[in-house]
Amino acid sequence: MTGTSDVRRHLAWGVVVLATTAFVLDTIFTAAHRPLLSEATWADHGWPLSPLAGIGYAVMGALIVAQHPRHRLGWLLSAASLLSVTLAADAYSTWVLDGGGPGSHHWAHVAAWAGPLLGWPAFTAQIIVFLLAPDGRLLCRRWRWVVYVAAAGLALRTVGTFTIRPGEFVVGEDFGNRGISLPLLTVGWMLVATALIASVVSLVLRLRRAADDERLQLLWIASAAAMLALGVVCILAIPRIQGEEGTWLAALPLRIAQAAVPVCVAIAVLRHRLIAIDLVLNRALVFAFAAGLVAVGYVAVVVLVGLAVEGRTDGFWPSLVATAVVALAFQPLRRRVVRVADRLAFGAAAAPYEALAELSRRLGESPDPADLLPAVADAAGRAVHARHVRVRLHVPSGPDEVSDWPTESVEDKGERLDVPVVDRGELLGRVEVTMPPGRTVRPVGRRLLVDLAEQAALAFRSARLAAELTVEVERLARRTEELDDSRRRLISAGDAERSRLERAIDRRVAPYLAPLPDRLDRLAGPDADPTERAVVLTGLQVSLDSALVALREITRGVFPAQLSRSGLPTALASLVARAGESARLVVGESTTRQRFPARVEAAAYFCAAETTRDLDDPSVVVSVRADRLSLVVTGVDRGAMAIDDTRDRVEAAGGTLVVTTADGCTVVEAQLPVQAAASRSGPNAALVT
Repeated sequence: MTGTSDVRRHLAWGVVVLATTAFVLDTIFTAAHRPLLSEATWADHGWPLSPLAGIGYAVMGALIVAQHPRHRLGWLLSAASLLSVTLAADAYSTWVLDGGGPGSHHWAHVAAWAGPLLGWPAFTAQIIVFLLAPDGRLLCRRWRWVVYVAAAGLALRTVGTFTIRPGEFVVGEDFGNRGISLPLLTVGWMLVATALIASVVSLVLRLRRAADDERLQLLWIASAAAMLALGVVCILAIPRIQGEEGTWLAALPLRIAQAAVPVCVAIAVLRHRLIAIDLVLNRALVFAFAAGLVAVGYVAVVVLVGLAVEGRTDGFWPSLVATAVVALAFQPLRRRVVRVADRLAFGAAAAPYEALAELSRRLGESPDPADLLPAVADAAGRAVHARHVRVRLHVPSGPDEVSDWPTESVEDKGERLDVPVVDRGELLGRVEVTMPPGRTVRPVGRRLLVDLAEQAALAFRSARLAAELTVEVERLARRTEELDDSRRRLISAGDAERSRLERAIDRRVAPYLAPLPDRLDRLAGPDADPTERAVVLTGLQVSLDSALVALREITRGVFPAQLSRSGLPTALASLVARAGESARLVVGESTTRQRFPARVEAAAYFCAAETTRDLDDPSVVVSVRADRLSLVVTGVDRGAMAIDDTRDRVEAAGGTLVVTTADGCTVVEAQLPVQAAASRSGPNAALVT
């Protein structure tokens, strides 16, 4: 595949060498016949612009083929460069036939005859360029008929040329008396002209539907087509105005257009640094329209005034009157001329404030704030013909809302413009506009964006209020769900605690109380021996003491009396002592004798009780920092810690709980308010028992 691409590139550059050789030969033949700077050389033969246009076609075609070996436009441009070979053949024929150059007249006629065989394919290739630009594809499959018409016209022109004897062919001669030559040539010319008109129509349709880079590409090609059309009009109209055929002034626009076509097409295809061609085209259209109106008005006024004054159309006073009238008449038309030129060059951006009207309509039809940002982004992007627009809405209570136009991501490398959206001095959001590479935002575009931001400010405020309300509703819904979960966990914890107490009493207290009825019956009997009674009473006392000890141990985990009597440090010391020899307690100096609200002490104690029960080698650290009571429990988690119940108790007292695990060590840190918790109220206050 690489070898085939290299062959194609070499072939394209070979065409460049051929076109350059033809230009050199054309220059030599033309200079030998007549002066190169003569008007006939410029007007009739088109030297040097026409042969240079052939080289331009070849070079630009080769550049396209070098990057895209299979691109059709590259090969069409290379084919169009055969025009330079045709010009060299014409120059040689004219030199020999009219200037007495070396060579026989027969071969001069043959050279002139062979010229159209290459010239018309080159011209047809130029037509197909306009049909396939800028991507080398037809607008749609239905436009294939244009290719067929152009091919048919070229075939008829070729057949018509072959019906003429090469030795008798003369450039520009009428072949009406040569049988079927003239009908074939005429029909072929008409078909090719039809294909040319259809190609221009296809180009206009593409331009109306295009956007972004494709529109810039088509504007380059459309500029070249417009220059060609202007050149044709000039070469037809100027001789009739001057009353003289073959002047350099009439031919100059067409020659320049021929040289500009390959350059514009290559820039469009390669898409390298597409400059603001729409601005250049806009200024050119304004100048062309203004010049045309002034010329038509001047001629009309001069003729009318001249005929009214002594039947003459010349003189100083008619000219002076015509100048004044045209100047006064053109001023009211100036805005219309500029608007038409803007519409042709900038498309939807030509009437910028239509974008504001469109934005108002869209906001009126869709009051949903969710549609606001996309509508503003779309209106701003289309109004200034931007590459990318990002609209940002600031939401203080949540993340900013953002909308991009276009929705797919693009590479932002062009000029950026940031327009704030402000209402009553408050920044509500931003409109961030990125232009295509090489383009800037015109002053009218900047004013448009500012007006658009001002118009959207009130809608932005409404959208922000709606967004804040949505955030608060979502937050309230989450909080409600958390409260429901917390309530369910507390109920489950209460049920679990009652079940635990029931099992603990049944396992640790009931065995001591079960024998008591029998022993009491033995004591109540009339035949009981005093010694036996003493033994039974001793057993009853031991059983009751053991039951009381077991009950005391069980009730310590529910709510130790020591906590309310002696305070949190003492209750924690007793709790840690029962946890085992490996358990440790560290109490800050300022915490040893300080008392806290009952709610805070209960939450801290139960937090320590729940965590030390499920941790191996627990360590408890209690301290007071500013107005916060800090309880840190560290140990190795056995995987059974009910952290949700603990968090509910701590948060109900107005505190926070953070659990971290690293390297197998679990750290539970509770922060409780020292004073605020005593006056805390709210939905969680009732959850603390």
